[in-house]
Amino acid sequence: MNELIIGVIGFLVGVVGTGLGAIFGIFIRKTDRILSFLLGLTSGFMMFIVSFHLFPEAFYLGGIPVVISGIAIGLFIIIALESIINRATQYANLKTGIILGISIAIHNFPEGLALGSTLVGVSDFGFVLTVAMLLHNIPEGISMSLPLSMNLLNPWKVLLFTVAAGAPTGLGAYLGAYLGNISANIISFCLALAGGIMLYIVCDDLIPMGKTLHKGRVSSVAVITGYVLGIILYFK
Repeated sequence: MNELIIGVIGFLVGVVGTGLGAIFGIFIRKTDRILSFLLGLTSGFMMFIVSFHLFPEAFYLGGIPVVISGIAIGLFIIIALESIINRATQYANLKTGIILGISIAIHNFPEGLALGSTLVGVSDFGFVLTVAMLLHNIPEGISMSLPLSMNLLNPWKVLLFTVAAGAPTGLGAYLGAYLGNISANIISFCLALAGGIMLYIVCDDLIPMGKTLHKGRVSSVAVITGYVLGIILYFK
C-alpha cells in the first residue's frame, strides 16, 4: 500500500468520523437536559480516550519525562489560547468549540502518524486501528459541534469547522507511511500534548457547561456512562 493511499485512508478516517459526530450534534433536538447529557457523555468518552489510549501509548513510546513535558506544554498552550479567545469573543460556547476543535486537530495528527506507520508495517492490525480511530472520532465530532451549534452558528459552518479538525489525520497518516519508523519520542510528545489539552477542556469547559445547562444529576451520570461505555467498547 503506497503513501498516497494511506494518506487518503487517514483523511477519510478523520473527516468521516468527526463529520458523522457533527451531523448528530447539529440536528438533534436541543433541550437543556439532552444537551447536558450529551456533553457529559462525550466528556466521559473523551476522558476514556485520554486515559486508555493517548496517555498509555505516550508513556509506552516516550516514557515519563517526555509525557510530562508534553502535558505541561499542552496546558500552557491551551491556557494561552483560552486567554486570547476570551478577549476575541464574548460567547462561552463558541470559545469552547474553537478550543476543542484545535485540540482535536492537534491530537489527530499524531494519531495519523501512528495509523500510517502501522498500515505500512503491520497491515492486519492496521485495519482494526483504522476502524477504532473512525469510531472514536464520532464523539469528538459531537463534542465540538454541540458548543458551536448552541451558539446558533450556521449548520454548514459547524460541519465545515468540525470536519476540518479531522483532516490532519490524513497528513499524519501520509507522513507516518512515508517515514516508516518515525521517532517514538515525537509521537509520544504529541499524544501527551493533545491528551493534556483534551483533559483540561473536559474538566474546565465541557463538564461545567453540562452542569450549568441542567442542575440535576443527568450530566454527572452521563460522564460516568461515557467513560464506562468507552471501556466496554475497548475491551470487547
